[in-house]
Amino acid sequence: MKFYQLPPTERRTELAKDGADLLDVEPAELERLNEMSENVVSEIVLPLSVIKDALVNGKKWTIPMATEEASVVAAANHGMSVFKKAGGVTAESDRTGIYGQIVLEVGDAFSLKNFEKAFPDYIALANQEFASLVRHGGGLKEITAEQKGNLVYLLALVDPAEAMGANKANAILEFLAQKMEFFPDVTAKLFAILSNYPSQITMAKVKIPVDLLGKSPEAGLAVAQKMALLAKIGEEDVYRATTNNKGIMNGVDAALIATGNDYRAVEAASHALAVKNGRYASLSHWAVDGNFLTGEVKLPLAIGVVGGSISARPDIRQSYSILGKIKAKELAELIASVGLANNFAALNAISTKGIQAGHMRLQSRNVAMNLDATDEEKEAVYQLMISRQKYGESAAEDFLKELRGK
Repeated sequence: MKFYQLPPTERRTELAKDGADLLDVEPAELERLNEMSENVVSEIVLPLSVIKDALVNGKKWTIPMATEEASVVAAANHGMSVFKKAGGVTAESDRTGIYGQIVLEVGDAFSLKNFEKAFPDYIALANQEFASLVRHGGGLKEITAEQKGNLVYLLALVDPAEAMGANKANAILEFLAQKMEFFPDVTAKLFAILSNYPSQITMAKVKIPVDLLGKSPEAGLAVAQKMALLAKIGEEDVYRATTNNKGIMNGVDAALIATGNDYRAVEAASHALAVKNGRYASLSHWAVDGNFLTGEVKLPLAIGVVGGSISARPDIRQSYSILGKIKAKELAELIASVGLANNFAALNAISTKGIQAGHMRLQSRNVAMNLDATDEEKEAVYQLMISRQKYGESAAEDFLKELRGK
């Protein structure tokens, strides 16, 4: 038998023969995981953290995040804490739909004008075929087309209702393509598939009194001005823009993973949106407006709260038990707000104490916690690492020896 045909227990045996040291996984859990993916041999577990009492659109939320990076969660919580003091985040999500693309080869006698006249009929046929999606508030909304030589490029706008909708959109596109192949002088279908082009755009905004950024209004204004300058550089310089957007996606990806959404699709769409003006730029914008620092982020969040792996994964269902009853639009608004909070925390750290100091504190904590020592010794080692500004495993081991008088 080929490797992929083996039961997961036998795959594990094969890898163990090659020297792999695999974690123990309960047989029932291994079988469940095997139904979700290919060539399954074990599992990877991420910590599930939360942002407590995030204030978005006047409502307090507890937002789940899945990441092994402590600084990402700390930054999100810090940003959201400042936002709450400033009155919270205002967010809005445009849930018009996601794009699918069909490309057809056509002959010389093909008439795009006549083809476009048939679009209402195609839409009606598709919505009749996928009536269940229509009943949930979605369906095929629009078809547009452009001809380039002997190729016709079609865009289909599909409203996926409360789901991310990739599978349903692909099914609709295949259905349409099969019908369209019979149109006069259509010679072949090249492909019919979902596009991850930016859609379902979500905007999150915040307005922060400068008093919250420093020990005095003057100090707060100085911090706000520096943050706005850093943001401006990110809009003009591709090196800064890339790092700025990575910081935004730190929080966004963690929330997407925790809620079972496709973070790869959102990443691709976000970076496409970042080059909408012909050059790569920051997805966020910050400015000083009188005695306020204003910030906003715009993100393409084609996400859902039903379908996919959401209902099949107990670890994801617990995230929704934390969130409570929520619509896809609301989840998108929360996720964009998390991205803005992470971005704020990064810019604020760079503008004040420097971002590396916070990273090293968290890294030192992780190093100390992995020592073969008592809890009291670990805490003492951590404090020594911070106070003497010596980090890393060798420094931790030296401090442990010092504490033990060796």
